[in-house]
Amino acid sequence: MQDQTILIVDDDPSVNKILGKILSGEGYDVLDASTGKEALEIFFGHSIDIVLMDMMLPDADGIELARRILAERADIPIVLITAHGNVPKAVEATKSGLYDFLEKPFDRDRMMITIRNALSWGESQRELLRYKQDSLAAYKMVGHSPEMQKVYAMIDKMAAIHSPVLILGENGVGKELVAQAIHQKSPRAKKRLVKINCPAIPDTLLESELFGHSRGAFTGAHASHSGRFFVADGSTLFLDEIADLSPGAQAKLLRFLENGEIQPVGSNHTLYVDVRIIAATNRNLLQMVNEHLFREDLYYRLDVFPIIVPPLREHREDIPLLLDHFISEYAITHGTLKPRLSPAAQNYLTHYDWPGNVRQLQHVVERMMILSNREIIDLEHVRALLKTEAVATFSRSAPNKTLKSVREYSEKEHILNILAETRGNVSKAAKILGVNRANLYRKMKGLGIES
Repeated sequence: MQDQTILIVDDDPSVNKILGKILSGEGYDVLDASTGKEALEIFFGHSIDIVLMDMMLPDADGIELARRILAERADIPIVLITAHGNVPKAVEATKSGLYDFLEKPFDRDRMMITIRNALSWGESQRELLRYKQDSLAAYKMVGHSPEMQKVYAMIDKMAAIHSPVLILGENGVGKELVAQAIHQKSPRAKKRLVKINCPAIPDTLLESELFGHSRGAFTGAHASHSGRFFVADGSTLFLDEIADLSPGAQAKLLRFLENGEIQPVGSNHTLYVDVRIIAATNRNLLQMVNEHLFREDLYYRLDVFPIIVPPLREHREDIPLLLDHFISEYAITHGTLKPRLSPAAQNYLTHYDWPGNVRQLQHVVERMMILSNREIIDLEHVRALLKTEAVATFSRSAPNKTLKSVREYSEKEHILNILAETRGNVSKAAKILGVNRANLYRKMKGLGIES
């Protein structure tokens, strides 16, 4: 048995009987209703996995009834049952959160594919919620993919020891969150994590900000300053973008890592502090070492336990979870009801490349919440929003900006747009694009687009 329950809602007894016989034969548990009132009673009285809903019921509009169900449980896939004349209305309804529609008379193969896909989608939504709760509780991060599980495993391993940690990854992947998680799971968690963004402080002041200075050490030093190392005594110091440390600061950091000593600027005295170092960068430190831009001895002291945070395009399965998390957060922040993404919109966002990673996704969700002001955010809203920033974001963030990479990026965006318009129908997309289907499949595979 499939151990999944399908609710069929249609006022035509023959439809309920035919669908019930087919779906029972496929191993599903089937319940049926002929009115909206009866459908709601069954839905809220049983564990339902999918609803097949007729558009026209004696006591209710099927689309409005579906929306009422979705307002209670957004993870339930609802498939409309429609006659040929109502197809345009059914298509419009799918933009507002309903999963799909089936047209009478039923094509059995298409119906079973639609139902299996819908059930899989519903289960993925429930899994995402569970994973979100687990990952947030343990790491204050959102993600359940194998790539993020590796990051979590390294966090657990590194939290219990004192050794320095180097966190590597592109801009926007969440390196600071990893540092925060290591600190919070460590014995030092009772004290706050001390942070410093190295490129945000001028080179002339960075050493003083880190190690402190004595009175009169330089022009304007009218009083002694303790520095971040002193503040972090007994805790953890997070050095963000460590590649921007000046040569002098690198030398002092190496001295600290070797013997625990710091020397304030302008002072002959050394201080001993108990500080755990976590550093992060989006740059290739080994290449900088080879170019004599970063100390080799410091690099090898930091690179004992590197943690590589993957770019978002390498763990796309976490995107729906992140979308739900940020939509929930901004709904609370802005004091609005939480909107829902239509399945088509979520699918489009899941396959977007996100050159700015999680930070870009977060900003897009905030803009989406402010600009859409709707209960349902559909594909058109998402595409319009992303189109305005796609080229600019790619130009700023893409690690490889050759003409070839720009061309491939543009091709991928255009193919995704056409696939969205054709609701994933590769044959129709190939016709619009002016290529045969086999060539389009090859192009999609080369660009990393799942069929």
